[in-house]
Amino acid sequence: MITEFIECDQNWSKETTTYWFKLTGIDYGTGVEFDGTIYGAVESGCDDVFIIDTDGCQMTSGDNITTAVMNNIEITDKMRSDT
Repeated sequence: MITEFIECDQNWSKETTTYWFKLTGIDYGTGVEFDGTIYGAVESGCDDVFIIDTDGCQMTSGDNITTAVMNNIEITDKMRSDT
């Protein structure tokens, strides 16, 4: 599985930061295969991270695709400090 961090976007009015990742390969925990698919991980100060698709729609927590994305991304302190 290859996970590439692309960039982050901040939404000051909603107090969120979205970290965009490109995923390629198979998540062996779920069997979901990604072909360069891009997903965003949205982080705010008080809520859990949630996943969005490229249209900005929140994905369903607990489904196989969302689980596979969460298995393969990591938001680091360096990413946070670079925003």
